[in-house]
Amino acid sequence: MAKKETYCPYCGKKLLVSQRAFSVVCPYCHQRVGVEDHVISNFYTVNLIESSGSLRVARSGNLYARVKVTHLDIEGQLHGNVTVKGKVTIEPGGRLVGDVTAPRLEVKPGAKLKGFCRIEPNAPTEQNG
Repeated sequence: MAKKETYCPYCGKKLLVSQRAFSVVCPYCHQRVGVEDHVISNFYTVNLIESSGSLRVARSGNLYARVKVTHLDIEGQLHGNVTVKGKVTIEPGGRLVGDVTAPRLEVKPGAKLKGFCRIEPNAPTEQNG
C-alpha cells in the first residue's frame, strides 16, 4: 500500500499514512488529523479548512475561509488568512486576500496578493505560533 509523509498540526511530529486515508489519529498526541487533499471549484464558505494534505482553489473556485494546510495552490480566489507548512503558489489570474504564513511563497505574474506575508523556514504550528 502506498504511503505519504505528512505532519500532525497539533504536535508537529511527522506521520507516515496511507495515500487513501482521509484522517488518522496521531500516535504521539492522540488528536484526529485530516490528511485528505481538497479541491475547491465553486463558491464555498466555511470558518476553517484544516488538513495535513494540500488545497487547490481551481480557476472557477471562490473560497472564504481560514486555511491551515501543507501545500496551497490558488488559481481562483481565496479570501482568508492562510498558514501553510510547505509552499503557497498563486497562479496567474489567482487572487489571495489575507495574510500568509509559510516557508515558501510564489506569486506568478498576473497573480494578486493583498495582505501581510510572514515567510520563515519553519512556519509556526498551532502550539508555537
